[in-house]
Amino acid sequence: MSPTPVMERADEDVIAQSKGPKNRRIGLDCSEEGKTPSIKTNIQKKEDLQEDPRGSGYSGVRPTTSSTSSHSIKERLLFHHKIGSGGFGKVLMAEDTLTRRQFAVKIISKRALLAAGEDEDVMVERRVLQLATGSPFLVHADFSFQTKGSLFLGMEYMRCGDFAKLLRKKGRLDITSARFYAAELVCGIQFLHSKGVIHRDLKPENILVADTGHIKIMDYGLALDNMHRDRTATSYAGTMGYMAPEMLDKKEYNAGVDWYSFGVILNDMLPSKSAYHRTLSDESSSGAKDIIKQLLQKDPVQRLGVNGNIREHQFFQRIDWVSVEALRMDPPYIPVPTKRNPSSHPLKLQNIEAAEARCSITPEDQARFRGFSFVNWETLNKTPAQ
Repeated sequence: MSPTPVMERADEDVIAQSKGPKNRRIGLDCSEEGKTPSIKTNIQKKEDLQEDPRGSGYSGVRPTTSSTSSHSIKERLLFHHKIGSGGFGKVLMAEDTLTRRQFAVKIISKRALLAAGEDEDVMVERRVLQLATGSPFLVHADFSFQTKGSLFLGMEYMRCGDFAKLLRKKGRLDITSARFYAAELVCGIQFLHSKGVIHRDLKPENILVADTGHIKIMDYGLALDNMHRDRTATSYAGTMGYMAPEMLDKKEYNAGVDWYSFGVILNDMLPSKSAYHRTLSDESSSGAKDIIKQLLQKDPVQRLGVNGNIREHQFFQRIDWVSVEALRMDPPYIPVPTKRNPSSHPLKLQNIEAAEARCSITPEDQARFRGFSFVNWETLNKTPAQ
């Protein structure tokens, strides 16, 4: 796994004293076609987890000057068409005028967040998007910043849609294709868990397909961070049909809920049971059926992923995990990116912010978003691959 690049803090537009966090959520749909609704009930966590006020992606390295860092990312962006929308804002395609790289920029209204009492979840999402730079199987952010009225998250722009769209187009996959996508998801999920993050809303709509055919997990709006070791939570969150039994029963849970969701997704990929013996060897058939059985285990303590090494399961016996991690395995399908020309009348930041800037927010409320901004100059200043 490649090391996480050194991050720099961007200058905050709002300087105030920090207040205590809340355990709530921020939801915003980044897909063009919409998603199955995610839900959350605000139930107190078992433990009051302490957070590093500098954010989970803090590198311990002081910000350094850059040949281009004097040009604020705010000044470099031009905003084009809308990619998605949600209750707290929208997602626009934006272009960096210096490098010509394109981003999906999530723009979130502070006023709407505060009115819903869901300001802390966007801070969790920002932290996860920053640390996600360390895995090629996670959608990450290269920058975030704030103005008086809005929060901005600059994420990778992926033009090929989500995994749900791929499954609708391809139908159930052959065993080799399913194994490939499952292996990449395992890498992404294990990276999150190694950082103390539980996703809690894994589903095909929250998996994006890259131009290269590889896949990436996205949408950390329901994620919990600082969930290391044996810490558990009881808050109710996720999407019906993908939620683990312990979540539905409102019992204490941990990272096992993600492995249950993964089991449902894998089951959706694989051929129907009646097709197993027509198209698969007995070895492949038994491996596929057994991994589903172990992932959908009702007892989370016995569930594969929590109990045992999932990479060593028979289903993955033909997988070279070193090649998977290095993106050296050939994807079974190369998508055709959706082509859409940039707007002939792009907007600058001041045009986007004009409406929200008129909304009055108290200094105490502004303090809730302290530490939101960061810029990863190392990746931001790279020109897009030709």
